[in-house]
Amino acid sequence: MTSVEVQTKQEIEKILLSDLSRDLLKVADRIQAEMPHVPFDAIRPEAMARVEAAEQAIDTLARDLSQGQGELTEWHSALTAYESAWFQVIESLGIRNN
Repeated sequence: MTSVEVQTKQEIEKILLSDLSRDLLKVADRIQAEMPHVPFDAIRPEAMARVEAAEQAIDTLARDLSQGQGELTEWHSALTAYESAWFQVIESLGIRNN
């Protein structure tokens, strides 16, 4: 399996790229659990712009980490921001399941 060295707060650590993918899949699964109830035509363009910006941040960090750059804390922050952006959209529509 492919691993990369990433910076944590204290040290440089080797992690598997599959672990980063697994982190993203967990976030995607939580979002997907809410998605069957989302009327996409009701999502405002500015809300989708926030989601797309958060998604772009994940893409950028994934590229950086795969090249041995970036920090793991930034990766987790980007995942949190992406999930939060989607849940803000869902909540603004008044359709959260939980």
